Amino acid sequence: MRARSRARRWAAAVAAAVALALPLLGVPGSPAVADTPGVRALGVDLSSNAGPADGVGLGVLYGVSQDGSQPDDQYLKPLNLNAFRGGGWFSGGWIKDDYSYGSATKADIASIVDQAKRLRKAHGPGFQYQVLLSDLYGANAGEPADTQWPCADGDCSNYVTFLTTTIKALEKSGVDFSYDIWNEPEFSFFWGPGVNTPQYFAMWDTAYRTIRKVAPDAKIVGPSFAYTPQRMPQEWQTWFAHVHAEHTVPDVVSNHDEGDVDDPVTVGQAIEDDAQAAGLGHLPLSANEYQPADRQSAGVTAWYLARFAQSSYSTAMRGNWVCCEIPNLTGLLTQTATGWAPNGNWWAMRTYADMTGTLVSTSHEVGSTAISAAKDRTHKRAIAMIGDSDGYTGPASVTLSGLSSVPWLVRHGNVHVTVYRIPDQSPLYARQVVYSKTLSAASGSVTVPFTFQSAHDAFGVYLSWDDAQQVTVTAPDTLSVPGTYDIPVTFSNGSGVTDRAVRTKLAVSSSDPADAAGLTVTCKGTTRPVCPPVGSLPPGASTTATYEVSVPATAARVGYRFTGSATAVTPDGPVTAQNSADLTVPCGIGDVCEAETGNLTGGACFADDHPGSTGTGFVACLTSTGPGVSQQFSVPAAGTYTFDVRYSAGPSGPATTRTATVSADGTPQGQIQLPLTGSWDTWADATIAVHLSAGLNTVGVSVGSGDTAWYNIDHFVLTGAAAD
Repeated sequence: MRARSRARRWAAAVAAAVALALPLLGVPGSPAVADTPGVRALGVDLSSNAGPADGVGLGVLYGVSQDGSQPDDQYLKPLNLNAFRGGGWFSGGWIKDDYSYGSATKADIASIVDQAKRLRKAHGPGFQYQVLLSDLYGANAGEPADTQWPCADGDCSNYVTFLTTTIKALEKSGVDFSYDIWNEPEFSFFWGPGVNTPQYFAMWDTAYRTIRKVAPDAKIVGPSFAYTPQRMPQEWQTWFAHVHAEHTVPDVVSNHDEGDVDDPVTVGQAIEDDAQAAGLGHLPLSANEYQPADRQSAGVTAWYLARFAQSSYSTAMRGNWVCCEIPNLTGLLTQTATGWAPNGNWWAMRTYADMTGTLVSTSHEVGSTAISAAKDRTHKRAIAMIGDSDGYTGPASVTLSGLSSVPWLVRHGNVHVTVYRIPDQSPLYARQVVYSKTLSAASGSVTVPFTFQSAHDAFGVYLSWDDAQQVTVTAPDTLSVPGTYDIPVTFSNGSGVTDRAVRTKLAVSSSDPADAAGLTVTCKGTTRPVCPPVGSLPPGASTTATYEVSVPATAARVGYRFTGSATAVTPDGPVTAQNSADLTVPCGIGDVCEAETGNLTGGACFADDHPGSTGTGFVACLTSTGPGVSQQFSVPAAGTYTFDVRYSAGPSGPATTRTATVSADGTPQGQIQLPLTGSWDTWADATIAVHLSAGLNTVGVSVGSGDTAWYNIDHFVLTGAAAD
């Protein structure tokens, strides 16, 4: 069973701690903007440098697989992550091994090393892995009630053994780790003895001195408080006074920015003020968890990133609300019937990752809308990131001034500006181009309009001549078997330069590569897999290549992803673009329809750690209200059918019959009863009558507000008409 312990503990934490809505501060010396009544006007001054663009905010807490192999490089590398925080978490660590170096601790260490090596390979030597020593100890909110907390009654000997043994094992890997001493000591489910107590400080000082002895060059991180100085000022002041007096000040001061809304600019300044008041100089800051659970939208992600770029933080990592070894990079990816796919949050991070080079001055915040920007002569582009923390909708504009200071962006007296809208959609395979024009730079500035169409929109504004290359894939929603389909792939040149040697391609994938291998793709009218290239494509023009996809009668009843891609050569070098469409072959009457190939929502996850399931695994993480899974079924006539759910319901969770809500095309069909199966390795079947329309229907099972939750789902089977 895959429990969501981290989500549960945060639900308790949020209930216990009312987060502050911090005042949003204006910034003096902001660049001039075009003042239009009723328009949220933003500004960027390309002539005013504001320090290196270090990508503060491009970090995550967990969100990769246990062995570090997932997610795929196509979703990992473009983010240019510079920080990661993890500590095994899954095995129970030192506590599970009866406070010794056993199999659980070794499994956690192996996972940490595997993850660190994969991430370091993807993102380079500057990448920082912060090891959660408390997770490695086993204090993950699932520890037993009789847990022996470190340094009880002043005896720290076993804790020293833990630290010495595990840190030596990690250092032996050759990876440079940073060590986070203890996570969220305010909460008893992570640290029972209480924060800033004598036992806490004995633990802290012991950890600090032991790490310095075992790994002298390693960075030490802490205190990882869940509360900001604004929320708990005395907590921070007491802690700073102690570590200063005992000479146990960490190399990096860490905290969480997960209140509603903790502004990185003001929180970072408050921490620095407290450190200086305690007699300490400047210390690097790490927001090692940011963005609350109810603020996981593209617009708020972009707001945080824009504010981190303007803050005193050195690193920042997104919080994780569907913990832990699920390869979703903490909610940046969505699991679909075709595998993992990017969403609006991923594209906000992806756009921010493009902000390389040198930060420039901006209007910072206008109302609740934040903007940060950077220029990069090497890449010949300037980029602004725009997000909103409070759901603004309506017209906006950005004035880009100081164009005379960036002559490498100006051609024949003009600049080319592209505005990408990032809607809060899931999945989202490509950003939307809402503005792409070549404008005169004669006045030294240009003003670009755009509109917040939705309360959760984010935007990227690019000054680049070779951007705005777009691919569109035109495909049906479903596939019939057998069948042959014409799939046009259109490449549009929205840039300001001529594209040459334009080549398109269409690829088919699925969660199981063997399923996709059964479909064939050819350029229509030929036997070739790729259509001929187009020699030249001027600005504003498009070209379409039509591909023929053949679906055999033996095709698996699963989801398929059609990905159209294109490459071209511009005066500034090669460019690529792609887009995708998800399709399904719906299940029919009598088919065994695997749940894990369906559409997983609300935090439902794939798992394969219990034997006896069919297919590649099953759907788990169904332990609280919200998550669910749906599949598409095609039936010949309207009527009432029997819907069979194969499930397991083990000893964890309520000791009563489990329940779930079944719906068809969004209409509730009733509550299905799922009696206990005795073990998570034991599977059983339960049925319910569902009313379906002729043709395509989406049938789903979810944890409703009145359901018990706590079950895994293996597969579905739809059979003939049942009595009403």
